[in-house]
Amino acid sequence: MADSFVDLQHFKIYPLNMKPASTFTILASLLVVSSLQAKWSRIPIMQERPVNVAVKGPNSPTSIDSSSGVGQVDNLINQGDSTAPATLSPGNSFFIVNFGKPVMVSTSSLVNDGIEGKVSLSASADKVGWAVLEEKVFSAADRSITFKFAGIQAKFLKFEFVLSKGGTIRGLNVIGAQTDRGYALKQDPKGGKGQPMNFSGGLGGGRLVYAAPKPVNGIDSAAAFNKFEFPESDEKYRTLIYDMGQVRIMNEFSSVHSPSPVRFEVFAFEKLPEKEDWRGRLAFNPADFSNAKPVVAYEDKVGTGNIKVKPQQPVKTRYLALRWEPDFNPPAFLIESTGAMGNAQVTGPTTTTSVVNGQTVTVTVDPGPAVGAGTSEAQASVTVTTTAANGTTSSVTYSGLGVTGALITPTGGVQIMTGNSPNSTNVGATPPAVATITVNAGGGLTTQPTAVGFVLGVAPSAASGTVTPVATPPAGDTTASNPVAQEVVASVLGLSSSGDAAAVIAAASGGGDAAAMQTAVVAAVGAAGGDATQASAVQTGATGSTTSEVTQNNANNILNGALNQTVTGGGTQNQVNPPQVSP
Repeated sequence: MADSFVDLQHFKIYPLNMKPASTFTILASLLVVSSLQAKWSRIPIMQERPVNVAVKGPNSPTSIDSSSGVGQVDNLINQGDSTAPATLSPGNSFFIVNFGKPVMVSTSSLVNDGIEGKVSLSASADKVGWAVLEEKVFSAADRSITFKFAGIQAKFLKFEFVLSKGGTIRGLNVIGAQTDRGYALKQDPKGGKGQPMNFSGGLGGGRLVYAAPKPVNGIDSAAAFNKFEFPESDEKYRTLIYDMGQVRIMNEFSSVHSPSPVRFEVFAFEKLPEKEDWRGRLAFNPADFSNAKPVVAYEDKVGTGNIKVKPQQPVKTRYLALRWEPDFNPPAFLIESTGAMGNAQVTGPTTTTSVVNGQTVTVTVDPGPAVGAGTSEAQASVTVTTTAANGTTSSVTYSGLGVTGALITPTGGVQIMTGNSPNSTNVGATPPAVATITVNAGGGLTTQPTAVGFVLGVAPSAASGTVTPVATPPAGDTTASNPVAQEVVASVLGLSSSGDAAAVIAAASGGGDAAAMQTAVVAAVGAAGGDATQASAVQTGATGSTTSEVTQNNANNILNGALNQTVTGGGTQNQVNPPQVSP
């Protein structure tokens, strides 16, 4: 090799008597090629995210207890609009947040628009004794006022200001031990019912999957708190891409960011154009934006640092990209919050008690882990318990993939429910039952899968007392005609049409013993060109307790565990100490 050199760009070896390009030219070419071909690596999914407890809503008792010298103070706990401002004048002012019950808190922040002076943060359990957590001195140029302190249980937080210059504040956040685990969101077909919800933050279920350039505050922290400190960069855009975990209907988008002129764009992807890189990891090519058209765009030429914009029509999508294009390259670009707003009904853990066939029946539903990108499969746990006249109890639990909730039927049984496919366009459609539980006059329970439940491998995960399992679906099962059931089965087993899925479900209602029906289901999947290996794995899981043997790649696309979680009945329904929630 002494008489040759290596052209790094083309990986060719030339003899030294040829005239090579300069080292500088070669390196420059490498950089150009690298820049043009650079792809973004997908961010690992965060299973649970912290939620802001300083919000007011049906599932949160938080309120402003009292205030002085603060205009529009209720805007600070407005979960539907983080851009809404509260005004402060020079001099002394304060406001007290009442969480309604003691909660653990450890950090807090406010977005600053022009105020200057000092603020003190204190906590109390009773508004009598106050513990000072932290004091901050800040200037009008400090965009974020952030408090970090040792975790403390508090029912009240007091913010006291002494200002030399007035202005506005917005975007109050108070974070502690509360996460988005154990809550379910449901939208109607038009996305009009329910309360405003930010699907890109907190309880909304969205998960960050790409951020470019890489935030300097650390990707884990940025993804958890939905706050991004972008560094100085030659990149034209600052980009965030979210996977909402399932199709969502959104009607407003917002951003609170550095107060500089910027163009703001929102893109919706029916399917995110990801490919595996050389390491086998999913990656996104930013060049794909050139083939996409934003659903909404807005240019802030003044540089207010706050944008709120509505699309011409509601945006219905699972994957959402937000892009900021500053009109110059700032030393840093801070995004304090993002908003992807829509209306949703929110439910938490529930317990329902009814009388069925003369027996007291209690149904407890825990929605389970937070349902976001990569965890959109159902992970709920449903326990049905009967108490007989002599005091003895019988209980059965369904949990894991394929379970979202329960329905007490008018005829005296309990149906175990599933939800929509995460990519469903049938938002709000009727979900299918995957199992039924009947209660006899002595308090005993009989469990039986429906045809779609059999195909999905749904079976009890625990039982006690008098529980009789039936392995096969009932005669005359009609779940093959349910369009949501067809969509779910097609998603799980790689089928290309609803008709193929219906045929597979029908194969599970053809009679015979469980082993014969399992064989028929796998054969029907293979005949339809689906994933027979996957079908076999699901059926193997059905002989145990849950579909735990399903491969992770397919499991990530199985079921929407939050969209249709339902508990209804003729008895009393009581909320079971839900955590407080945020947009």
